[in-house]
Amino acid sequence: MAFSRLNDDELADRALDVFRNYGYEGSSLSRLAESAGLEKASFYYRYPGGKKDIALAVAARVSAWFEENVVEPLKGAGPLPLRVNRVAQRLRKFYGDGSQPCVLDTLSLRGGPPELQAALADALQAWVAAFTSIALESGFNRIEAVRRAQQAIINIEGSLVLSRVSANPGIFLRTLAGLPAFLARP
Repeated sequence: MAFSRLNDDELADRALDVFRNYGYEGSSLSRLAESAGLEKASFYYRYPGGKKDIALAVAARVSAWFEENVVEPLKGAGPLPLRVNRVAQRLRKFYGDGSQPCVLDTLSLRGGPPELQAALADALQAWVAAFTSIALESGFNRIEAVRRAQQAIINIEGSLVLSRVSANPGIFLRTLAGLPAFLARP
């Protein structure tokens, strides 16, 4: 079966798709190996802790993606609504226009080890902090900025569920389109 040589990032990306669709418990080593076109032994060689280590690598990859595509662009130059819109477009791509489940959600389902839960919590807190910073920069007071940041993430996550269940990606796309106005005062 070992028809390809994947670097760690490619392997984590393949595993991400499996964890997104099956959660931690449903992502067997067989499924993970099949998605990567590798033998199970290849996973154990690179990740001696098995599924737990693979899930932690996926969580680290997702955290790095959020840092690069959400946190850093929000700190960049330009008008606030434009920065938020850029991030919204990256989120649109990451979530496949609303067709992909959120890996923070699916990996947080029962069965995951405490280290995974901690990594997911850190990633979520970084996302909230980035959105809070934008809302503060926009002129909202701290309490309202945190509330808006949390609500923006609730809106994004909820719209992912609604979009997938109803087979209507427009719900997710509308949520992202409204993100700049929600986080950044005109």
